[in-house]
Amino acid sequence: MRSKPAAEDAKWKAVTEEIRTILVDIARQGRPPISYSELCRHIQTASIHYHSHLLTRLLIDVGRLELEAGRPVLPALVVSKQTGIPGAGYFKVDDSRGTLPDADARQQWQADLDQVYAYWSTH
Repeated sequence: MRSKPAAEDAKWKAVTEEIRTILVDIARQGRPPISYSELCRHIQTASIHYHSHLLTRLLIDVGRLELEAGRPVLPALVVSKQTGIPGAGYFKVDDSRGTLPDADARQQWQADLDQVYAYWSTH
């Protein structure tokens, strides 16, 4: 397996950190979740289309990094305009959850969202 060049790793890290910063700001201010397209408009370090698999991978990485650090899943703040909840990629952040039925997925997302707001209101 070929590893990515250092420049690609640095760019990936910069974009994930920028996304994290955007989401922390939203959570601290208690603002409502934003759409994928709105998030992409805020990203300055790269041009990413809101339907891109790259955005899904970036959000999964941000979510996993947050979980590893003992914090709630920040990408809970990014939702589809059509459904008002995150897409299927969101539920891949925590592999221990497995595949959830739709009703359980919505409840899990709402619990995650509540945890994000509670955590960042005090940090």
